[in-house]
Amino acid sequence: MMLFMINCYINMIYAFVYFGQLFMTLTPPHWCAAPNELFDSDLNLTLEQIKELTVPKDETTGKFAKCKMYQVNFTQVVGGNLSGPDPTWPTTTCINGWTYDFSLYYPTITSQLNWVCEEDWKPSLSQSLFFVGAFMASPVLGWASDRWGRLPIIVATNVMGGAAGVASAFTNSFVAFTSLRFLVGMTFDTHYTVVYILLLEYVSSEYRTIMANVPIMIFLTAGLCAMPWLAIYLHDWSTFAIVIHALQFISLSFPWVVPESARWLLSKGRTKETVDIITRAAHMNKKSLTPEVIRELEEFGNKQKNAKNTQASALDLFKTPVLRLRFHVLCVMWLVMILAYDGHVRNSEHIGSNVFVSFTLVGFVELPADFLTMVLVEKVGRRHTTSITLVLSGLACLVIAAIPETYRTSIMALAVTGRFLITMSINVGQQYPVEVLPTVARGSGAGLIHTLGNLTGFISPYVVYLSKIGHYLPYTILGLVSILGGSICVLLPETLNQILPDTLEDGETFFTGQGYCYNPCAGSRNEDGDRELEHHTYIDSTFQALISTAENTGRIPQEEEVRERVA
Repeated sequence: MMLFMINCYINMIYAFVYFGQLFMTLTPPHWCAAPNELFDSDLNLTLEQIKELTVPKDETTGKFAKCKMYQVNFTQVVGGNLSGPDPTWPTTTCINGWTYDFSLYYPTITSQLNWVCEEDWKPSLSQSLFFVGAFMASPVLGWASDRWGRLPIIVATNVMGGAAGVASAFTNSFVAFTSLRFLVGMTFDTHYTVVYILLLEYVSSEYRTIMANVPIMIFLTAGLCAMPWLAIYLHDWSTFAIVIHALQFISLSFPWVVPESARWLLSKGRTKETVDIITRAAHMNKKSLTPEVIRELEEFGNKQKNAKNTQASALDLFKTPVLRLRFHVLCVMWLVMILAYDGHVRNSEHIGSNVFVSFTLVGFVELPADFLTMVLVEKVGRRHTTSITLVLSGLACLVIAAIPETYRTSIMALAVTGRFLITMSINVGQQYPVEVLPTVARGSGAGLIHTLGNLTGFISPYVVYLSKIGHYLPYTILGLVSILGGSICVLLPETLNQILPDTLEDGETFFTGQGYCYNPCAGSRNEDGDRELEHHTYIDSTFQALISTAENTGRIPQEEEVRERVA
């Protein structure tokens, strides 16, 4: 239960850290500031009259220009009693700075440092460098979680990210802000991924989907929906940054309340610590471990301690053909999902007339999407759910690209549909590497996969930036990429109701013999399933039944019991 609660907390923090920078760098409505002489009380001009007089309008849309102003002698113009500006007047850039409209928005670092017009590339670049940090750090931190354990890395990444995030609130330059957001980016992916791995390493196959998706469904959705209104309530980007990152320091209490992964400890041969954790869990359920449980754990722990592949890394996943293919497909899958998911969320700023309402609506889509994901992965399986939702999401994007930009309601409906489908696919995508990669290389392998995903996270702000050319460009790119990714995902194995692999040999032999149409819920069987189950029953009985049976009965299950339970 404690692990479940920690995962709920981490999901909300993940929403704040991942998308919080979007609300720090929002661009409020703006236009060129007028010359000081027009504010002379003797002229008796209202702010709206000054704007009408100094800022030209776009001939097509009729909206005020954001980066141009008339270049005339306004004192003479006002003295001439003209009824309005002359569109033929010469124009220039905003030589007096900018005026920002904070009636709906609030001061952001973009308005504070004037990252507009010729410098409007800075918010996108700062967001991209956030993902560069994740790209560089995720494989190292993933390896560290396999080497030194899940818990130390969870605490370290949260504290480092929280400190850098709070410090970024006090910056007043592009270099300082971007550097600190780079440090936040180095940690944001790992502090979420490793908690996710830790949770699933304690959960048996029948509960993986619920335990993995319920925190996302409720707390990630709550974080996404609350964030825009928290930003509006605080009404200042720096205060907003302090609040969302200060929450990360709660992780300092984790060593006293969160257990290390028993599966990881036992894979390292650290039997005594494993027994201590299981003993505490059994005690909470008013049970006790029998000497037989302790003896069998010690035997398996010693076996793992002497095994050659105990210190495996992500590089070992490339050494054998089956693992190599699956790892490559997982990488492509995650690349596509991050680009599409991040692109959909960021593009919500360009759909609808109110970015805060649009973001909330698109964020709320997480709730029904996560619920439907839990149903489908148990009925259709992981593989087909992933492929189908990715392809359908891509088709929705292509339809948006073909619709004129003036059809705002239709675009909003299709954008929400596309976001709904990509949310479903990414929920399964987060679970896939944990179930396919073996324990000895799970952290480092998942870290490398997420690293490559962060590479497309670097690209996604620029994909959204292409909307300046035409609204169809981002959606065309997202659509084609999603359809391609969904087609490739059929090469992944189906992992529903399967045992988690622990060694490299397990990873190479598990899930073999499945056809592309294999569906465990349709009564079809893996041809090699019985042989795999018989070969790996001891490992599964040690890990999967480790918690449930030891807690409830105080003994470890026999091989026949586990085989009957899995069947």
